[in-house]
Amino acid sequence: MRAAVRILLSHDIPAAPSLESLSALSKKHPKASSNLKDLAAPCPEQHIAVDESDVCQAIRSFPAGSARGPDGLDPQHIRDMMMCQEGNSEFLSALTAFVNLVLAGGCPVDVGPVFFGGRFLALNKKSGCIRPIATGFTLRHLTSKCANTFGTNRLRSYFYTQQLGVGTPGGCKAAVHLVQLYLEALHEDHVRTMCS
Repeated sequence: MRAAVRILLSHDIPAAPSLESLSALSKKHPKASSNLKDLAAPCPEQHIAVDESDVCQAIRSFPAGSARGPDGLDPQHIRDMMMCQEGNSEFLSALTAFVNLVLAGGCPVDVGPVFFGGRFLALNKKSGCIRPIATGFTLRHLTSKCANTFGTNRLRSYFYTQQLGVGTPGGCKAAVHLVQLYLEALHEDHVRTMCS
């Protein structure tokens, strides 16, 4: 409901298809790589592998009302299939096998540009600029979530003492609030210097 109300109250409107819109969008995004076949190159030696609990966690992490992909499949469809009493374990096993196949580079070369692509929509903002919105395939998004979680869990310990953006839920927000509290607690005659 919240997302629907936000869209209804938004001043953004779909951009009319035109050369001007295409030119504005092209300035915001680089041209596609000419070597897209490398997206699906298999790497059997070492690759990420996830288990069923990782896939379940990734499915649950989709916000309610997430957009469906170009194929019409949305995260809620996957949730509903997982909740089905008959065959839910087989479905989860097959879904996990699919995610691991993609993570291993097993996506067919001819399918890669489509699977890793998406549907594109351009909105004219109230400020006059154009806002591109891309909606990718839900299964690709699910695979990306699994890969990101895999990486985040392993990088958290390396980055924790230096930054709060990777693997620390709410870390950046907490840092901003702490800086605000610190600045508010300074005396009026205190000299503040910024170090690079």
